[in-house]
Order: sequence, then C-alpha cells, then structure tokens
Amino acid sequence: MQGCRSVRQALCALSTMMCVCVATAAEQQLTSIGSLTMVGGKIKQCSLGYRTYGTLAADQSNVVLVPTWLTGRTADQIDMIGPGKLVDTDRWYVIALDAVGNGVSCSPSNSKSNPRLKFPQFGIRDMVKAQHRLLALNLGIDHAHAIVGISMGGMQALQWAVMYPDFASNIVTIVATPQPTASDLRAWNAEIAAIEGTPGWNGGDYVPGTPFRRLTALHTESLWTPEHVAAKAVASKRPSADTLHGTQTSQSFSAVDWYRQLQAMTSFGLARDGDMAALAGKIKARLLIVTSEQDRLVDPAPSKALAAQTRAKLLVLDNDCGHMAPACEPGKVDRALKAFLK
Repeated sequence: MQGCRSVRQALCALSTMMCVCVATAAEQQLTSIGSLTMVGGKIKQCSLGYRTYGTLAADQSNVVLVPTWLTGRTADQIDMIGPGKLVDTDRWYVIALDAVGNGVSCSPSNSKSNPRLKFPQFGIRDMVKAQHRLLALNLGIDHAHAIVGISMGGMQALQWAVMYPDFASNIVTIVATPQPTASDLRAWNAEIAAIEGTPGWNGGDYVPGTPFRRLTALHTESLWTPEHVAAKAVASKRPSADTLHGTQTSQSFSAVDWYRQLQAMTSFGLARDGDMAALAGKIKARLLIVTSEQDRLVDPAPSKALAAQTRAKLLVLDNDCGHMAPACEPGKVDRALKAFLK
C-alpha cells in the first residue's frame, strides 16, 4: 500500500548448476486457473498475471515470490526487481504476482461475467489460494526460498506462511501487518467511505473518468507523516504530490478494484483475539519483519509483537516518512533483505 516517485523507484535506490529455465525478459503473462470460489461467491473463470525474472535453478531452490501491494501491479515492481536491486535476479529466480483485483488478474474491472461489484468480495486468503494454484498447477513450482511482500503484499506473504506453512522457507514483510488494529481499520474504512461518497459512484456503476479526489487525498495523507508533508511543501514551495501505488489512479486504477482490495484488507486477520503466540505456532518459515515506527496507514505494533514471538529478524525504521519509511531509508532495507535471504 504504499513519493520518491513510487515504491518501486524508491526501493531500487535500494553457478555450476544446470539451468532448466531462463527468463531473459519480464513480459506480462496471464494464465487461467479456472473457476475460483472466494469469500463472497464463485467466478467461473479467473486468470492471474505474473512476470518472471532471472534463471531458475535445476532444483528450483532459488525461487522468490513477490506479490503486489494495494492497487499495485507487477509493472510497478520493475525497478525493485533485477540485477543488484532489492530482489536481486543475479541470485534469485523471481516470480512477481499480480494479486486478484488489481486490474490485471481477474478483477471487478475486467470481468465479463461478473463486472463491477457483481464480482464477489474476496479476501487476502483468496488471493493466496489463487497464487498457489497458479504456481503448483501451471508453473510447476512447489517450493519457494522466500516470499517478499510490501504492505498488502506482506499480508499475502504472511497468509502464505499460515495457509501453506511448508511452501516457503523465508517470509519477508515490509510495512505490513498480521492483524489490523483499530487505527488501521479506521484509515482503510475511511477510503472505502470516500469511494462510496464520491458523486457518481452509483454503487460501482460510475462513468469512466469519474474523479475520486477525496480517496486519493486521504490515501496520500495516510502515506506520510504531517511533518514530512510540511517539510516537503516548504522545500518545494508547493504541496507535495505522491504517485505511490495508485494515488494517481483516479485515472489509471479502477475504483471498483480499489474498493474490493480495501475490503480484502479490512477482512484480513491472522491472530484471533490478538494471540500472537498462537499465530507464531502456525508459522514454520524464518521471518524478516520491517516496520515503520511512525506509520499512519499500518500500525507497526502487531508486526513487532509477532517478531517477538517468532524470534524474527526485526528492522524498525524511525523517520518522518510514515508508511513510506522504506523509501526514505532504502539502504537499510536493501542490506537487511540481502543478508536475510543469502
């Protein structure tokens, strides 16, 4: 969920084995996984988008999955994945995954049989179930060295760790949460309300090009601390503009997709009654957890509590960039991730 111009641009500032697969380009790919039953109902046909980078080892030991954040697409991750970048394709075979509802994979905005809000509500669990089917049945991948997720991508990574505890050896979450807090839900539900309150929303049957100005303003305000926004405004002598993961998307990202992905986040939660010890008992993978002390969009407390229960590697960023803290200290994140994955 997340400028620098976007998290992909910010974070990028961040063998003798026989190879069985080489991906020299990262073209957008789309594959059908058949019907999909989700929390709100069933769709007869779902396709998932993905991109592959690097060289797959013969024993498939170097697979790293990177799911997308809220309103993110794999096209937005290009600058954080590659040789020497945050997820280094000189070392890892990376599969970037377009989450359900992002406008590339099956979504309210592109479904012919279930258009707009006729597309059933889905959860983070449904995103991961669809990804597992793609990997196991379509791509022949049955294990990953790691899953690396930012914001809503990190929620998917943790869902993977619980649903398929033996699938990934390592899980990396960056400004994500295992369990939304009341403050998280207030922020996310405010965005849902901003969508519903937009003139012309019409229950999702809005005219293309309808501006969702309150939504983009709320989202931008949540990404940064007021101190950072004020400092940027003074420095530039004009208001700070942000284009992270969809704050420009009143034009480029469908509001119905944003709406359903927000609903997925608000319904997410892995720790019943906040019991992090019980949650930790379900997770077999090693964890690297990166949080932002001043995050106003995703409360860092649950992630830090989970880290304490699992003896996870924990990196706490404390700057005035809020949810965008990793973009302001990309070197720290880059070093922590590379040390953890090697």
